[in-house]
Amino acid sequence: MLKVLLVDDNPNVLHSFKRALHSGNNQWKILIAESAADALELIALEEVDIIISDLRMPIMDGVTLLGIVAQKSPATLRIAITGDADPAICQQATLVAHQFIAKPIDPQDLSRIIDQATGVSNLVAKPEVRRSILRIANLPSQPGLYNQLVAELNKPEVNLDYVASVISQDISMTAKILQLVNSAYFGLAREVKDVSQAVYYLGVETIRDLSFSIHLFSQFDQDLINRSGLANLWDHSLRVASCSRAIMASTINDKKVLTGAFTAGLLHDIGKLILGTTSPAFYSSLKNERSDAPIHDLVREKEEFGSTHADIGAYLLGCWGLPQDIINAVLTHHSFEILDPMRFSPSLVIWFANEFVNSHSRSSDFSGFKLTEEKTQNRILADHYEMWVNECIKIELK
Repeated sequence: MLKVLLVDDNPNVLHSFKRALHSGNNQWKILIAESAADALELIALEEVDIIISDLRMPIMDGVTLLGIVAQKSPATLRIAITGDADPAICQQATLVAHQFIAKPIDPQDLSRIIDQATGVSNLVAKPEVRRSILRIANLPSQPGLYNQLVAELNKPEVNLDYVASVISQDISMTAKILQLVNSAYFGLAREVKDVSQAVYYLGVETIRDLSFSIHLFSQFDQDLINRSGLANLWDHSLRVASCSRAIMASTINDKKVLTGAFTAGLLHDIGKLILGTTSPAFYSSLKNERSDAPIHDLVREKEEFGSTHADIGAYLLGCWGLPQDIINAVLTHHSFEILDPMRFSPSLVIWFANEFVNSHSRSSDFSGFKLTEEKTQNRILADHYEMWVNECIKIELK
């Protein structure tokens, strides 16, 4: 049974949430603590899956508590409750909390957040892998893009369009900015999948403060990029993102869907970035095995980590609270067999774009990409195959 620990110095708030969560789900064991010290005592006695803590508490605040939990119980998902907390405290919390909830809290929103987080928990079987993923506060960015962002934010007059264009080219910065803007802390009525929308909503001051005060973004050491075998990851991800957007534009006329496709394409291999950060020697060692087939890498990932990079990427994005269709696309970008053959979806588009870019990377022309008879059973794919190939070729020839 999942154990959820609620921490707030107001006992009335605690008992209200405990009743609401109990009435909605019998799969959770709800624990309560009226102080950070009480919470740490509970965690020392039993394993807690999720901790949900108010940030503003006497003696020890929620930021300090969540930071200690991150060290002592790294497999615990950490959610911060913000209300009248100082903005500086909220900014500090972005490095220790996976998600945010704003007061007054709707119990249904709280249940939804817990459901989404637990829905991806089975993707990562090995506890040590789960711990290493949940330790991640931010992922390093490509050095050139990071330096461009810092240079722009240091200007007296910041061009938000340029900031958005830089962030939207980087896997790590895109994931982090969408994590923040989609958190319940901002109280948006709808999901945000477009980096430009996220940047304009957060504004220059918030992005500058998060970047410089708490170093929300960081850059990869170039030597680590070379050693990890991930030098081509950003180029590949941008190509998949661009192909995904082009495919969507040729198939459906909805700007929100188009931006969501680009974002999902950019993030589809974020699991590789996670593994390259936590186990930098893994992918470089695969190059010595002389196989460029993606299935070989997936098998080796499963052997080494108990999960593939697709599982691991979807797990982190689920813990960070990103939109579900982005999580689904990341999870299934190597899993054609589980896609609905009668339904057009972002997941199918990302799968197709990734397959096309991979095949073109292995061949000097576009002849290497062919559908098997099994894949032609997917009616959506069969009906759109020629058009989607042509759209991808246009992108690759640019």
